[in-house]
Amino acid sequence: MRTISGVLGVLTLTIGVYGQTFVHQKLGENFRQIGTGILTESGLPFWSAEATAGNLDVFKITGNSNFTAALLGANRIANPVAYHPTAGLMWEGSGSSLGSGNTDVFVETANISASVLGTGRIAFGFRFTSAGQPIWYGSGSSNSNQLDIFRGSTNLTASVLGSSRDAVPTALNANDVLLWDGAGSNLGLNRDVFRTNLSNLSTTNLSQSPLGSNRFAVAVALNANNDAVWYGAGSNNGDYNDVFFNGTNVSFPVIGGANIANPRDAVAFDVSGNNLIWAGRSATTSQFYDSFATTIGGGTTNMSQSALGSGRDSYPVDIEGASVLWDGIGGNTNNYDVFVTRPNLTRNLSLLRFGGGATAGVREGYGVAVFSNGNAFWVGKHSSTNNKTHLFHYNWTSNASANLVQEAVGSRDTEAIYLAHNGAEQVLWAVQDSAGTRYEVYLSTPNIATTLQGTVTIAGFAGNTSQIALTIRQYDPYTGNIAAAHTGNMNPGFTYSIAVTPGLYDGLRITAPRCLARNIPGLRRLLGATTLDFSLTLGDVNGDNVIDDADLLEVLFNFGNSTNAPADLNGDGVVDDADLLIVLFNFGAQGD
Repeated sequence: MRTISGVLGVLTLTIGVYGQTFVHQKLGENFRQIGTGILTESGLPFWSAEATAGNLDVFKITGNSNFTAALLGANRIANPVAYHPTAGLMWEGSGSSLGSGNTDVFVETANISASVLGTGRIAFGFRFTSAGQPIWYGSGSSNSNQLDIFRGSTNLTASVLGSSRDAVPTALNANDVLLWDGAGSNLGLNRDVFRTNLSNLSTTNLSQSPLGSNRFAVAVALNANNDAVWYGAGSNNGDYNDVFFNGTNVSFPVIGGANIANPRDAVAFDVSGNNLIWAGRSATTSQFYDSFATTIGGGTTNMSQSALGSGRDSYPVDIEGASVLWDGIGGNTNNYDVFVTRPNLTRNLSLLRFGGGATAGVREGYGVAVFSNGNAFWVGKHSSTNNKTHLFHYNWTSNASANLVQEAVGSRDTEAIYLAHNGAEQVLWAVQDSAGTRYEVYLSTPNIATTLQGTVTIAGFAGNTSQIALTIRQYDPYTGNIAAAHTGNMNPGFTYSIAVTPGLYDGLRITAPRCLARNIPGLRRLLGATTLDFSLTLGDVNGDNVIDDADLLEVLFNFGNSTNAPADLNGDGVVDDADLLIVLFNFGAQGD
């Protein structure tokens, strides 16, 4: 583990963030391979990696600890799946301790699938309900080796599908409504899309009526209003793949096609509110796959046709609000590029960053995630990256992309791997070390104005709190060293607001003259305005972080003086009985 002195830690981070678009924090290193990752909305990172040859383990940033080795035994494969602030981490894994051929789902250290599935089991994690109940799916001897979806130990799909079951969850929203698709004897030779209310376990077949007979339907996404996006084919739509919003066929009116000489094929990708994205082809698109954005109750936009030109192929990646991220290649670009489309405007992110015009084969760009403000993460390579894949953040307002690899590790000739992001535009990623043989894991946080603010309780202080300087030290979650330190005066009335460095920190240390130092433990993200209320203990006149005879002597030596020196503990401008009583009342106390 890398170690640096506390002072050096402050200097390093200060230099590292000045003028950069993101603050980059190393979370781990010396990994042989990188697996998958999740990043919670509060900024907690989890990832899987191979630290020991032949074993893929899950790592938690609490001490950068290998979370799964002790639970799985030898020959381990584990990946993080989901996180709930009360229930904890959901992950899936296999290893010698589970028996040969078994893969189980865990919530923290509890195996939730073994007792439900029996022997010969394979299980996959999915999500948590709002109350922290795990949603997962799997098969084993106890469910006749059928693939079922479970809420905790409750089988959600067996009674709906009958025998010969195969069910897969695809979306779960904040209303605890689950979208899934499945096949079974109760459906005949059909596969349907279902919506299940997990509060009362009522289930609705969404695809049977729109598709008719000979159905094959795939669930895709669910919005906050429980509207489902899916695609499928059946007798009612000529056995062509169409995209549906609940029971409404979205693609047929746009791309048409009703016979074997004029077929259509459409696939749904995502939804945000009443906006959904999908790809489709037909005679209308000259049988090229185009990317479409449809607003229910509004219209549909072909995002790719004019941008790409002839010989094109594209697919949408992500949508948030009215912002769409999509990839494509065509005669107008001659490179695989990544685009953001907002109302009446499309931008080619990889062309903007790399240049090269329509010269074939000079660049590549692939979308990762978009945000409602038009910002986006994407990966790409070009001669400027020595044809290595780098991770970029695009800012819609500035119409420019920042290379996060170059910000974090300078000119190192290396490949980057995207792992996860969250709604705050933080991103978890990995990059090869300088030798190119191992990987480092980074958390990158937008370098925006960030303040720690709140109320400070200081019992016995009667003066002007704007004269009190608070120093806040932020501790690196990987090394445990001081990563940044910031000082600012309190406001009148026992409140404070001090600019700090954004990022994830494992504990804060707060000091102030006349007061004992206070440690605030725990992992905490600082980004934007973060509120933290705390109390400080008066009485440390000489600043040695303990209230003892030395402080008592300082008060007695200055007794009766009019001063604002530290011996005037209560800040009223005079050293008197009130200051003496503060020392006596807190005598023996020691700071953190």
